[in-house]
Amino acid sequence: MRLFVDPPTAVENIDHDPYVDLHQLRPLFELDDSTGRWEIPPSRYNFFRPESFPVEKSAQTRRVFVLGGSTVQGRPYSTETAFSTWLKFRLQAAGPQWNYEVINCGGVSYASYRVAKILQEVLRHQPDAIVLYTGHNEFLEDRTYADVRSDSLPTRLINMLAAQLRTVGWIKRQFFADRQRPAIAAEVDARLDHSDGLESYQRDPIWNTAVEQHFQSKLSDMIDAVRDAGVPLVLCTPASDIVDTPPIKSQLKSGLSKDQQARFEKAFKTASDNTAGVPDRIAAAKVCLAIDDQHCGSHYIVGRLLYQSGKSAAARPHLIAARDFDVCPLRATSAIVNATHLVGKQNGVMLVDTETLLDRSGPSGQRVPDQIPDPERFADHLHPTIASHQIIAAQIASLLSANVWPPSEKNADLVYQKLAHQHLQSLDEAYYARGKQRLEGLHRWATGRAGHLGTQNKTP
Repeated sequence: MRLFVDPPTAVENIDHDPYVDLHQLRPLFELDDSTGRWEIPPSRYNFFRPESFPVEKSAQTRRVFVLGGSTVQGRPYSTETAFSTWLKFRLQAAGPQWNYEVINCGGVSYASYRVAKILQEVLRHQPDAIVLYTGHNEFLEDRTYADVRSDSLPTRLINMLAAQLRTVGWIKRQFFADRQRPAIAAEVDARLDHSDGLESYQRDPIWNTAVEQHFQSKLSDMIDAVRDAGVPLVLCTPASDIVDTPPIKSQLKSGLSKDQQARFEKAFKTASDNTAGVPDRIAAAKVCLAIDDQHCGSHYIVGRLLYQSGKSAAARPHLIAARDFDVCPLRATSAIVNATHLVGKQNGVMLVDTETLLDRSGPSGQRVPDQIPDPERFADHLHPTIASHQIIAAQIASLLSANVWPPSEKNADLVYQKLAHQHLQSLDEAYYARGKQRLEGLHRWATGRAGHLGTQNKTP
């Protein structure tokens, strides 16, 4: 009988998450009657930076909300050098007759299902555009997805279709309405924040696939909601470093014989030996992959050594596999990146291909893209450098100028350069020092980093 109930609106669909119970999530902004502004309260500053905007929006104001995780917030630094700030300067330079409010809603460790609730909220605050950059934090919190493991073939087919069509997605929500869904805590409860956090990550392809399906479902919900609200959307694909960042955790697959384990351990010891020759190390790592073709540590060794040898085309599939098969995935996997491309293109939204945008040179520094994001474009495993944030902002501004707000200032680039220079001059040394401290803290947080694979930690 549920199928004959009127389906919810796209915005309401965000609440009807078939995977998790979101009822404990609180609004991000609170009204300050004394100032007449919506503000992020201090109680949320562990995850967000201070932001506010007036309740009354003037006729000359264009309001842009930027949503996502710590990349949006500008980590390891902060919002002062995040792409939202550079975007505001570019928009202001191109349209000086307008007052641009670019509101940063980046939440540290916020996954798509949390971001979706913030999107639902900000759509009530008269946005003129939305920018969305999400996908890296999907594996941080534990969700059981218990029902996914017992799903029948028809159920799995509904899961796949639901990510493509809103009507089927609504049917899915009705069909599975009585399922027990795990309740999401009011604030992020990252597994790595617990003493046994790294140990809790095990090779679990079924769980990983459920996480990726959940992401695609939630991304579709968000795009539907923005489209139905008639608000322009810029969607950014999540990019990460795959060259200088080894897997956080490698784990040999179960079920191997003692002989296979012994051969693997012997070969991996050679592959990990920085004093051995490159051909010998690659050959040894390939012996490991013949035993376990999803061993992320072995993939990384092959990929990194090939990349250092100038063979980026041969290195690329191994470096991607090292990221995708990481037992503790802190970077968006290929399934998440591809889902962002797919859902974005299917819905005709403005799309920033961040991986391509940050791919400007090859392994030897030559100015030739090699389909691998340049490692120097990242401050750590996934956060772009300040210069990269400026590149991302320029692309977003270009899309908005071409499709939504034609520029009125002929010398917009010169005006922007002046605004950007003045802003950088206003930041003191303490700002950059805090960023470096956060970077060191992140390295400590992600314990188990495979330093023995011959990679130096990145510095901003």
